[in-house]
Amino acid sequence: MTLHTDRPNRIMSLPTVQIGTELAVLLADYLGDQEKKQGYDGLMRRAADHRIYDRVSRWRTASDPEATTVAVVRKLLPVADRTHMAKALGWSLGDLENQLTSALPKAVRDHARTLSCRLPRWHRL
Repeated sequence: MTLHTDRPNRIMSLPTVQIGTELAVLLADYLGDQEKKQGYDGLMRRAADHRIYDRVSRWRTASDPEATTVAVVRKLLPVADRTHMAKALGWSLGDLENQLTSALPKAVRDHARTLSCRLPRWHRL
């Protein structure tokens, strides 16, 4: 997994809005990763493997996707990736998983919107 975390870690002293922004940027970077079994495609494959593809797929089109559970977060994001994210943000793994329950559905929605912009016009009709 490639995460761009070259900034000093000052996240714990930031306001809540900025903490959410830092996590959103990290998730956007993660979902945009094109490496095998990672990124958006890997997440959707894991959703299918765990029979929650329909639930995750609804996040893509919802204007305000519903929060999910820590159990779903654990199914969708491998522990090595979650651990790397927590370390990059300076959070405990539990704190990250709790934040991901609301941030991950929104990140999936936002990433899916960027994908539809990349399709040729005839695919969007």
